[in-house]
Amino acid sequence: MPTDEATAKAQILVRRPRDEVFNAFFDPAVMSRFWFRRRDQGLREGDRITWFVGDAPDAFEIEVRVRSIEPPSKIMIEWGQGDLFTTVTWTLDEPEPDVTRLVIEERGFIGSRDEVVAQALDSTGGFNQVVVALKALLEHGSTINVVADHVQVEVDRVD
Repeated sequence: MPTDEATAKAQILVRRPRDEVFNAFFDPAVMSRFWFRRRDQGLREGDRITWFVGDAPDAFEIEVRVRSIEPPSKIMIEWGQGDLFTTVTWTLDEPEPDVTRLVIEERGFIGSRDEVVAQALDSTGGFNQVVVALKALLEHGSTINVVADHVQVEVDRVD
């Protein structure tokens, strides 16, 4: 299976202005409330930064290479570990005032056909959890910990 055929995708309407939704991914303090923990000072094109799953000293890390930022409509990064990186793109538009359509897509999975499908399905599930957690935070001020709890289930399953 060619790597560009499989795409992980999640999308949702967030009933908040596009600038606010964009900032939720751009600002480390906001994103840390619903997804990865960040210790950077914000995204800048060309930066290489690290995002963390959780706050533990041995938290899982993912390297992020910021490719492009077009406020408030698009962010593109590459992320991964070692030599295995995929491209993630956030696209935001505002179909009506104070309503943002958010689409997150990941491309560039590599491996056998079964491995690529498994990676794309896993990422799709993860991104769907992220958009729900974001919606809960921005629309209702609620932190629902869905991402951290999912990671804990995975850790418990492996142990």
